[in-house]
Amino acid sequence: MMFKVLKDRAKDALREDFGAKLRLFLIPIFGGIISMNMTYRSNYNSNVDTVNNFDASAVTTGLLLSLLLAMLIGFLIGALLSVIIDVITVGARFNYIKIYRGERTSLRFKNVFIPFKDGSWIKIFVLHLVTSLLLVLLAVTVIGIPFAIYLGLGWSQKDYILFDQLESGTYNGIWGVLNASSQVMQGSRGDYFLFLLSFILWYILSGITLGLAKFWTTPYIEMSTIAYYQNLIASNRKTY
Repeated sequence: MMFKVLKDRAKDALREDFGAKLRLFLIPIFGGIISMNMTYRSNYNSNVDTVNNFDASAVTTGLLLSLLLAMLIGFLIGALLSVIIDVITVGARFNYIKIYRGERTSLRFKNVFIPFKDGSWIKIFVLHLVTSLLLVLLAVTVIGIPFAIYLGLGWSQKDYILFDQLESGTYNGIWGVLNASSQVMQGSRGDYFLFLLSFILWYILSGITLGLAKFWTTPYIEMSTIAYYQNLIASNRKTY
């Protein structure tokens, strides 16, 4: 199916009450903007020469331990916030699937927190943790990068597969989700890559506006990828 048709379907799904649908992704959008700006500032500060202002004699063991403790606490807080935002993002996607299918007309911001209420956040966390670790481990070597890309595209539908399995009561662990995603993506990896590539101008726009464009682009990209998934399972005529 032509990409334009899928994007038009996504626009139709978002057309009515766009503001309420945008609110479902507010936390992930703000999280992305903050992360983008912190990365920019970090890269900028790293280019500033501070070596001449450093007094090694002023560093005591106590101060060093305090700095290390502060860094550890900062890392743990950052990791916790990252997990929370990740789960909320998937919660928003679950809502968008229902919106696209016409199963949800009452839009409430609190619906993005449902994974924390029904316990599915653990499944989301483990699914994303395992896939991220495996892909990173593969990507650290040059020879593993093609395999990481291949697996990453195959597992790209994992959140939508997880939603359908949880809804139908057929969830059978993260490998069941990943295997189902690979099956539904069989023969479509290259096409899906081109589909994602068709949003390149939107990604660039988000970058040059330091993430502010995400308030407009995120809902459309998220709903478009759901339209792609819906077309995939309709073509396969299978339940995952």
